[in-house]
Amino acid sequence: MRRGSTPTNTFDVDIDLTGATVFITYKQKGRTVIEKTGTDITVTSTSLTVELTQAETLALDVGEVEMQIRYVFPNGSADASNIMRATAERILKDGVIEP
Repeated sequence: MRRGSTPTNTFDVDIDLTGATVFITYKQKGRTVIEKTGTDITVTSTSLTVELTQAETLALDVGEVEMQIRYVFPNGSADASNIMRATAERILKDGVIEP
């Protein structure tokens, strides 16, 4: 993903997470940069979708980004995905741009 962009990230899941409380965390250099939960995430029986804002992707440094899904069901059963990795790519014009 590029810094300053508004990507839509879709994660395919092999467990139906409708009804679960879900968190998607984006981390760099050991610190949480972006965390999505609740209405920030579109949950279907096979996928999770989140949209990132310009401001959110601008908060990322150029380099590796770690992402992980954690969830808990109403009965207290909880788990986490494997850690996924992406790259935040550089841009030439910094800052949020307006239409």
